[in-house]
Amino acid sequence: MAAVAHYLTPPTEVLALGLAVTGVGWITGQRASQTGRVLTGYAGVFVTEGSGRVALRGRPGQPVTAGSFFWLPPGIPHTYGPGPSGWSERWVLFEGPAAGRYEDLGYLGGGPALVVPVDRRETEAAFDRLLDLAGQPDTLARHVSGVAALHTLITTVGIETYPGSAASAGLSVLSHTRRDIGRRALEILARDAARPVSMAAVARELSVSRDTLATAVRRLTGSTPTDYLTRLRLDRAKSLLAGTDLPIAQVAGAVGYPDPSYFTRAFTRWTGVTPTAFRRQQTL
Repeated sequence: MAAVAHYLTPPTEVLALGLAVTGVGWITGQRASQTGRVLTGYAGVFVTEGSGRVALRGRPGQPVTAGSFFWLPPGIPHTYGPGPSGWSERWVLFEGPAAGRYEDLGYLGGGPALVVPVDRRETEAAFDRLLDLAGQPDTLARHVSGVAALHTLITTVGIETYPGSAASAGLSVLSHTRRDIGRRALEILARDAARPVSMAAVARELSVSRDTLATAVRRLTGSTPTDYLTRLRLDRAKSLLAGTDLPIAQVAGAVGYPDPSYFTRAFTRWTGVTPTAFRRQQTL
């Protein structure tokens, strides 16, 4: 067996960012297992070769194959390890309140215990970046760059389910179906954003329930369909406010708000400034 491990103690200033790397490493030819272990922080394990099993959150053990990834949340007993032939893995340890927000969005095992990275090459590149940074002198820049690499790792792993068993295969099919519904819903919302939009009508066009529509859109955007539509309209409004001299009322109508007063209230509530103040701030 060969292994490299780096353990880090982030400065308080970095912990205040909400996420910090506390360890990263790799192991080839791993044959040891962890049984009933509980961590105080988060961990992620990326199996690059070999196979085995993982179990946590009281779920039945899931088969692990090369290319799969599992997150280990703090305070949750977990058991995992390779089969008789061993496996090779990369691992990362981290902590911070931002991890909980990622879980709320379905990342970090907020869904199934085992996932397949959305992009394996980008996942490997993020690990390479973390390993490279961990080997550098201890500076504030190293820790902050490590946080950036960790965010990249989390997003490249994504929230896809792992089709390693009949149950998880069903979850995977459901995941792909919802993702397709979500993408089609976003296309419809973008198409119709400049005019009144009924979420019930969007759901009918997609032949799904409003609950299914909401779940699919939230999975892709982190927002309800209504909030996503509002953000989309406000993005367009910001471009018009910054790039044109159109009156506020015309900007409101162009992005789907026939009532300029309602537009101003919505814009102010979401951005913290009025449309007029936003336009003034963007004037060079």
